[in-house]
Amino acid sequence: MKKKTLENRLADFVEQRLDLITEHLLSYSKSARPDEIRPLVRKWLTNQAICYRGKLCRATEWTAETADYFQKQGMGIEDAHSLFREYRNELIRYCLDKVDGLSDREIYESIIQASDIHETQMIEYCARLIKEQEAAGRRKGGMIVEAVNYPLALLNAQGFIETANRPFARSLGVTPESLVGQDMLALCDSKTVNRMKTALRHKAASKQVKTFAATLQNGKKKVDAHFTVQPLFDSSGLRSGMALCMETCGTAGNDNSGNMLYIEDTLLAALPFPLQVLTEEGEITYSSDAVKTVSPAGYNNIEPLCCFLYRSRYGDTQPCPCRKCVETGQFHMEEFSYLGAEDTRWYMMLSLPLPGENGQVNRIISCVYDMTRRRQIQKQLETEIIVQQRSSLMPQIAMTVAHQLRNPLSVVLGFAEMLAKGMPPNQAVEAVNRILRNAIRCKDIVEELLNFGKGMPFERRILDFSVLISESVRPLLTPSQNRIIEWRLTEKDATVECVPEQLTQAVLSLLDNALRFAESRVVCTLEVKGDTARLRIADDGPGIAANIQERVFEPFFTTRRDAGAIGLGLSLARAVANDYGGSLVITPATGNEPKGACLSLQLPLMASSAPTSKNRPQKKSAAAPLPSHRILVVDDEADLLDLLKTGLYLRGYRVDAVASGVEALERLKQNSYDAVIIDFLLSGALSGADVYAHIKDNLPQLKDHALFITADTMNYQTRLFLETTGCPVLEKPFLMADLAAELQRMIL
Repeated sequence: MKKKTLENRLADFVEQRLDLITEHLLSYSKSARPDEIRPLVRKWLTNQAICYRGKLCRATEWTAETADYFQKQGMGIEDAHSLFREYRNELIRYCLDKVDGLSDREIYESIIQASDIHETQMIEYCARLIKEQEAAGRRKGGMIVEAVNYPLALLNAQGFIETANRPFARSLGVTPESLVGQDMLALCDSKTVNRMKTALRHKAASKQVKTFAATLQNGKKKVDAHFTVQPLFDSSGLRSGMALCMETCGTAGNDNSGNMLYIEDTLLAALPFPLQVLTEEGEITYSSDAVKTVSPAGYNNIEPLCCFLYRSRYGDTQPCPCRKCVETGQFHMEEFSYLGAEDTRWYMMLSLPLPGENGQVNRIISCVYDMTRRRQIQKQLETEIIVQQRSSLMPQIAMTVAHQLRNPLSVVLGFAEMLAKGMPPNQAVEAVNRILRNAIRCKDIVEELLNFGKGMPFERRILDFSVLISESVRPLLTPSQNRIIEWRLTEKDATVECVPEQLTQAVLSLLDNALRFAESRVVCTLEVKGDTARLRIADDGPGIAANIQERVFEPFFTTRRDAGAIGLGLSLARAVANDYGGSLVITPATGNEPKGACLSLQLPLMASSAPTSKNRPQKKSAAAPLPSHRILVVDDEADLLDLLKTGLYLRGYRVDAVASGVEALERLKQNSYDAVIIDFLLSGALSGADVYAHIKDNLPQLKDHALFITADTMNYQTRLFLETTGCPVLEKPFLMADLAAELQRMIL
């Protein structure tokens, strides 16, 4: 605090004498015009004072203006450095022994440190400007070269290719992009190398043009040509490279090159499709501009796009179909998925063989079309159909939910009213237990209803059904349940497309139903039949009566109402199966399966396997209080905010509770927190998303310690945002024990 106060004294000293110091520095140095440079000196001093206070100044803006001024005066950045170093030294001399409470050393160090900020900015600005100018020069040269119809390339002073047009690259059987950065000498035979070196060594501008015969070799392709060399010079007259014009005399072998040039230049160039022309060895001779629009991250345009995608999808075990076209002479069409770094994309690939004059296939046209958007639209339409089908159940569901909620809510309200008026202590405990038990029942009904109403477009993944059962279903069962269940899982590939969490919940619902009625045995069989993965769950219970076998799939129908069952498990499981193009039916037991109830879940198989799903995280139980940790709670519902504050306080946390996003930002500026609980749908100027964005940008250490609470998860956009954050989410209503468990996991 003392150091900051001393620096403020230096800042006050400069700001109070700003005009006086400006004129003093201008009179001290005669190397610039005072009237023109005065605004720059004044802004430099103002920035200096801001830096003395330990704040951020507009050094970047000052740097741009200063560099622009010196360029207009015909001077370089070194002149600017030199002048403002003089100003810096004179400013130090001017301030010495004049600032009360500051020693000469403190004055010197503060001014040097602030000046270094400006010098660093100026160096970085100039370096960036030079790179931009070089890039602009390369783009300009590339545009000029590409506009020329005959084969042309630009080489730097060392003989490396900076840019080449399409005719030049095509004569070598490659793409222009693959030539950039290559050593031109490495493409020449021994005689051509010597002639090329001689052309590169000429420094005099008088020797303008040189022509010589040349032979180029690129793999199996040999090209005889005549080179015309035009030396290039920079603004200072030094040799900077040369332009290389090539006139081909012919190529070894008869590969129908003339016809292919006509096809590429006249026919393929007019098509808006992502096309590539490949040689029989797999080299790219033509690549349309549309290829760049469909290429995934990591593709470098050297390997054919079809080969890159196929290898990434299937590994090295299967050759790309374009290779088969060379052998069979037949076209190939295939649709497959590609798992990228961020999402899964779908491609349609077409390989078309082109025979030469001798009848042998020596060219392949490969077209790779991105089908992802089309599949997304298709899935969206399917989801909308399902939503419409579900909407027809809304009146029935509304009446059923109202009936289901009335009973537990009546109990909660009745006992709460009696507690408010006063009850004997020996009866209050039982009243609280009844309130808690019926409130949990209301929570279960609401959660089941929310799950029924959720649609999940575009969230499916490809995984092995067996792996999902082993890694996501079985760990969620208790040891006693696993002992009852006999698992018979196929070793065959059972790859399906699904939302892993959704399918896991559906299987758990089927198992829960079987375990409820089983006496001692449940058999879970996963088998592959044709193009279908079939999961059969059979129990040794009493079975399902014939007159209710279809009703068990109706929402809220249950034969265990007295036991607290809700009746949404099987209806949700069937909705999930239908959503994936499968089915869920009651079937007779077969073989050595138990002779009670048997439910069969069938899903369509995918063409091949894909990465498996990750283990589903399991909830942790609430831990002991953490009294040293401070929590910020943000919720605009007053009663819920008070509940959260009280509940966390009783668990030993220090809690700050605010009711708006604006208040949350103020508290975040004032205090340090170990975790933040945010209501997503905050009223007022700032939403929960805005509060999280502030934390992410300004408090990155707190980004992974944010927890969202919300009642809006039926909104797809809300779910999509919450998933992108990676933060834990609790859906209202929730138990305080679950909230405490999530806090412990984040903090520890």
